[in-house]
Amino acid sequence: MSERHESDPIDTLRSANPVDDDQLSSASLARIRARVREDVMTDRTDRRPLRIRLLGAATAAAAVGVVAMAVLVARPAVGPASTPGPSGGPISASCVEPYREPGSITRRTFAFDGTVTAISGDQVTFAINRAYRGLTGSSTTLDAPGMTGTSITSAGGPNLAMGDRYLVAGDDHFVWGCGYTQAYDDGVAAQWATATGS
Repeated sequence: MSERHESDPIDTLRSANPVDDDQLSSASLARIRARVREDVMTDRTDRRPLRIRLLGAATAAAAVGVVAMAVLVARPAVGPASTPGPSGGPISASCVEPYREPGSITRRTFAFDGTVTAISGDQVTFAINRAYRGLTGSSTTLDAPGMTGTSITSAGGPNLAMGDRYLVAGDDHFVWGCGYTQAYDDGVAAQWATATGS
């Protein structure tokens, strides 16, 4: 019994696909391979010549490649993994240490009650109404990526607005999302004061 020898479907795709497959994610490549193998396996029921079916699969793979490249090009830049930021949504897996209770602010470099007085890109200036830990002075300017409407991150937090008052906690010069920065609330402010002994 002799077997019909055909070229590797992936090699056929490579010759027809203008997108460099090294730039595609492994998940996209796996879907393409599965689709091509499915098309090859259904050869007996599909009466179109194999070349036409492979050309169709190659065209579909090229379309997937173009869409994948468009997604990669349109995707916003992501900052360092240790820089948290909010999206206004629920706490997500990107939070290194989500806010669980008032005592958790004692593990942050700073915590304060502040009112936004200026926003420039991702930098926010706050008038400090009350410092709970780590800050002195009447104002501070901090980086708040994802909280000023200039970028999107997945670490839940408020969209900071001029003139609004917030309870803010973070590390170094970064404001944390993940529940550490939230709209001002008298009850939570009292809990922060108790937790920090201030």
